[in-house]
Amino acid sequence: MHIIQTNDSDFKSKIISLYVETFATGESSQFIDLDELNKYVDYIFEKGNILVCVDNENIIGALLSCPLAFDNLLPAEIRQNYFVEKCVYVAEMMVVEHARGNGLGKLLLNKFFETVNIALYTDAFIRVWDKNLPAIALYKKLGFEFETSIEQTKTKVDGSGTFVMNKLYLHKKITE
Repeated sequence: MHIIQTNDSDFKSKIISLYVETFATGESSQFIDLDELNKYVDYIFEKGNILVCVDNENIIGALLSCPLAFDNLLPAEIRQNYFVEKCVYVAEMMVVEHARGNGLGKLLLNKFFETVNIALYTDAFIRVWDKNLPAIALYKKLGFEFETSIEQTKTKVDGSGTFVMNKLYLHKKITE
């Protein structure tokens, strides 16, 4: 198992599959518009940074980051209190279900902080569902602190209606 930083589009379909597996199943399962997801991942490949955890040629985890300004749900208080152009956004942290709880998230985040361009960014943000307690515990252990929260409406996986998720914005100062 190893973590690599890549913008190689050969990984795109595997990252999309991991995204769907992560967010269209389980307690937080939601409808995924594949056209929108493809555009989103294309943006990350073009403007962001991708770390993948590979085990026997399979992606078992990924961290996607990009400029914080990309987050169209960014609360006003963050825009007012931070120089958004100097902030990086951990847009996605995904680990396949069978590999969760084995430290991959910690490895991905540590690699992220080793590789983030400190000439461009002074602060990092991540948004997480308030019911994802293992992720919140990990982020806090690695130095992220609560900043604010939003409510985000999602479509149920079967398209039969919507539900609301409370999402927490966590912040960490990037240091050399």
